[in-house]
Amino acid sequence: MKARARPLLEIAAALLLALCAVLLVLDHQRDDAATMDEPYHVFAGAEYAVDGTYWLNLEHPPLLKLLAGASLASAGGVSPSGGRVAASSPHPRFLPWLYANRLGAHEVVAAARRPFPWFLGLLVVVTWLAGRSFFGPVAGLLAAAVVAFDPTGIAHAGVVHTDVGAALAMTATVALAAAAAGGRERLWPAAGLALGLALATKFTAVVLAPVVVVLPLLHAALERPPGTGRALLRALAGAAAAVAIAVAVLAGVYSVAMRKMPPALAERAASGFLASRGVSREAIERVAGVSRLSPPLGHYAAGVAGVVLFSETGRGLNYFRGEVSEAPFPLYFPAAYVLKSTPAFLLLVAGALALGGRRLLEYRALAFLFPAALLFAAAARSHFNIGVRHLLPVTPLLAVAAAGILAARLRPAPFRAAAAALASAALVSSLLARPLPFSYFNVLAGGRGPFWLSDSNVDWGQDAIRLARRLSRTGEAASTTVAAFGGIAFDHYLPGAKTLDVSRPDAPGRYAVSDFMAALGPWWLAASGDGEGAAALAKLLGALGERGSRVGRVAGSITLWRLPEQAGSRAPELESPVRMEPAIGNSRQEAPVLPPSGGGRRP
Repeated sequence: MKARARPLLEIAAALLLALCAVLLVLDHQRDDAATMDEPYHVFAGAEYAVDGTYWLNLEHPPLLKLLAGASLASAGGVSPSGGRVAASSPHPRFLPWLYANRLGAHEVVAAARRPFPWFLGLLVVVTWLAGRSFFGPVAGLLAAAVVAFDPTGIAHAGVVHTDVGAALAMTATVALAAAAAGGRERLWPAAGLALGLALATKFTAVVLAPVVVVLPLLHAALERPPGTGRALLRALAGAAAAVAIAVAVLAGVYSVAMRKMPPALAERAASGFLASRGVSREAIERVAGVSRLSPPLGHYAAGVAGVVLFSETGRGLNYFRGEVSEAPFPLYFPAAYVLKSTPAFLLLVAGALALGGRRLLEYRALAFLFPAALLFAAAARSHFNIGVRHLLPVTPLLAVAAAGILAARLRPAPFRAAAAALASAALVSSLLARPLPFSYFNVLAGGRGPFWLSDSNVDWGQDAIRLARRLSRTGEAASTTVAAFGGIAFDHYLPGAKTLDVSRPDAPGRYAVSDFMAALGPWWLAASGDGEGAAALAKLLGALGERGSRVGRVAGSITLWRLPEQAGSRAPELESPVRMEPAIGNSRQEAPVLPPSGGGRRP
């Protein structure tokens, strides 16, 4: 009876972990303002889901945006073109669409977000199944727990973006392909389906196509099963079939998104996107040729080409440890991953590395470590140092491998105790981070998270609603100047909000400055073409840093300041970032004009 009850208890535990993860997402999602990228992703998703065209946002595959658009349509939101086939990009209609939709601007984003917390729940279940299949039930539950209670995953599962959905599809792809290469050949079609969905979710997933082919070779080299030659040929044939299925699934998803788009318009959209990214005429012609053969694959090829070029050039603004640079920081992603991970996850990985020995080179461990390393390298080589979220697909793969290695190296009783301790520690980190998981940092950041990192690691505009509530509650809305950014204009949440007066940016008074604006604001505004605003913000930050005083902290990303009348001589003028246009060059410059702020959440 006990033996029969044990699998049921294990299933219940896994589902409870998944439910806890979803509830932690919902806990912060309801109070999160629209983040910087969300409204445009929803705009694009509404176009795909209702209009059936694909003019917008080719730099991301369509699957998750399709789901967001369908969710918005079911809630009563309207599409960019009202269900019509647009003959040109609806991009110029973005602001009227967002602010004059049938739903309010925030309600548009909230409706589109509804499916996204469940992707994290599914990821927890898939991680458990992967760990259980390869390493046993306790390892599976441990891996699932550290994923369920990861504040970065909890934060980004609440917004319309690709990262958590990509982690789900990529983890499923690796687990199914590893099992199929290890002898469970009937799983190759499922691996192909998962790979296709991953490709339709995030362009980084393209690195998994060679992984699927390499896994049979890795298994044959490390395990040397009887009849290796014949088994390897069957496995390679299965891997090839999986890749072919993936291409068909990918084309199918794109076909749904652009189902009403005539081929000529599809080619024009792909070519126009590449031209806007500065891609060479020869490359545009090659993609146009693919588009003529298959418009869906032409759109995918255009997206890959544009993203590769953009990844190599970057956006001209990277922030790390108090410096701004156009060039990437070599230590950015390793440092971000260490500082934003829970201590439980770091201890799990460190324990596996310390105790692993030859277990690290076993097939079942390498099957997860190898793709994790490739995905980490793919993100780390990018010129976009804008968020540890790009490494989210790495975490479940490392969790499965590390939990499995510890399970193999420790006796059952000590491993169960270690697993319980690590899972409990991860839970504590997630509870300490709530309801502000975006700004979570572990103890290694020393309480100075916003000094180390910026952008979506800390401040993506998610705290605008919390700031509006605070100012309304204290009656200080009319007397506080707001310098913050996000996906929806701040005065949508707080009508009549004061914005920075460019004619007198350092006037005495109260100010609310978000961490992104403190770290990168002047450079960001200058790069966006707002030279006047960039100069004004730089002057304000200089004044706050010289004579201002902090009077409060709102949520995890906004500092309240009081700026008194200037006594004595005028404050020295700050060098205007306008002089840095159009980019700051490859040299690094000190970024925060303000003293480094605390406020990062830590266990």
